[in-house]
Parts: sequence; C-alpha cells; structure tokens
Amino acid sequence: MTDAVRVTLADDILHLALAAPEHGNALDGPMADVMLKAIRDVPDTVKAIVLTGEGADFCAGRRSGMPQGGPKLTAIDLRKRVMEPVLDLYQALRNTPVPVIAAVQGRAAGVGCALAGLAEIAIAAEEAQFTIPEMNHDIPPTLVMTALVERIPRNHLARLVITRDAIDGRAAQALGLVSIVVPAAKLSDELERVKKIISGNSAHVLRAVKMFLTASSETSFATRRDYAAMVNAAATAEKFR
Repeated sequence: MTDAVRVTLADDILHLALAAPEHGNALDGPMADVMLKAIRDVPDTVKAIVLTGEGADFCAGRRSGMPQGGPKLTAIDLRKRVMEPVLDLYQALRNTPVPVIAAVQGRAAGVGCALAGLAEIAIAAEEAQFTIPEMNHDIPPTLVMTALVERIPRNHLARLVITRDAIDGRAAQALGLVSIVVPAAKLSDELERVKKIISGNSAHVLRAVKMFLTASSETSFATRRDYAAMVNAAATAEKFR
C-alpha cells in the first residue's frame, strides 16, 4: 500500500487523487497497484471515477520502473515487471464500467498524458503541458501510444511521440486529447460542475453510455445499431423496476 494515492468515495463518485506532489505525482509501482485495485473493485453504485493530481502537476510521468542491479533481465522479465502493470492500469481505465473524468493541471507527461487521454472527459487548465518524452531516453513510448491511439489521430500522435513537443491545454483540445479547457483558476469549479451533472443521472444510464463508448470503436455500424438498442433498452427498463 501507499499514501501517494488517495482513494475516496463521495456522492457515488470514486475519487483517485495522485498525492506525491514532491515528485510531480509521477507514477510508481505501488501507486499503480492502488489505482488498479480501486478501479477493478468499483462498487455497483458508483457513477463515475475522477482522477486528479495534488499540487502543481497532474502527473509528470513515471518514476523509473526499470529494476536496478541484480541479474540481467530478459525481454519476458521486463514485460512482466515493467510493462504489463502499466498496461493493466490503462486497460482497467478503458474498460471500467463507469465514465472517467480527469482534471489536469501543470505537467501531464508520458503516463500522465495517457491517463488524461483515457478519460471520457478530460478537463485541462489552459497552461497544462502535455508531452510524451520517452524518446528523450531512446525508449519507444508504445505503452502511452496504446492508451492514446483511439483518442488522437495517427499523424498528431506521431508528432507528439517523435518530436517530443509540449502542447498546452488549447492545443490538446484541438487534437482531441482533452474535452474542456478552462483557466487554471477555474479548473476545480469546472470539475465540480461536471460532477454535479453526473450526479443527476442514475448509475445504470451512465454505465450504458460508457459501455457504448467502449464497444463502439471496435464494431461495424450494424453491430453498433444492435448494441445501441440493447444497451438503451436495458438501461431504460431499470426506470420501471
């Protein structure tokens, strides 16, 4: 366990706050484990998950997951110990049955950029800085790319990866990485506004929306048509139980 992620449940919304501001909320293994468990164990009554970062930054990347010293690791060892824990977290966020909302200030680098991109609604401060810097260390950022490939057009993702350019909140919104951009002083207020709207809906309706958003990108129109009818009917029928 770690105190660097604060997990709270209030008004049927699960809050995951990255709480290591001295490290820019950069993610480490124990933090990823806490987040993964909370997301996988989300109660049936929860309507949404909110991701935030304490202090100046949302998430300044990942604290090195590479093992130090000891015997030389094989590619299989590295995949199991370094890559898969982060990919498991990304997959859990994508597949969790409820919408994910992120509020982003300061740096959102690497994994921070991925977490924002995996949210159904990412609210960013105008001054936020989004980067994918892994190639500065000659590391291919395929983990982050896995999280973002459904959100950002191919050419824009390639540009962020290859040039390592930093983009602000407005530019991130133009690329489709974030949904809403506000001045930094208004970030908390905008998050509260979105949470209030969410609170007005039932959990089964919000979950139906998330289910459709998750499945629709992988299906044909004909399949989406049938799936839309099925999910809508199931959620609407709950009103008459």
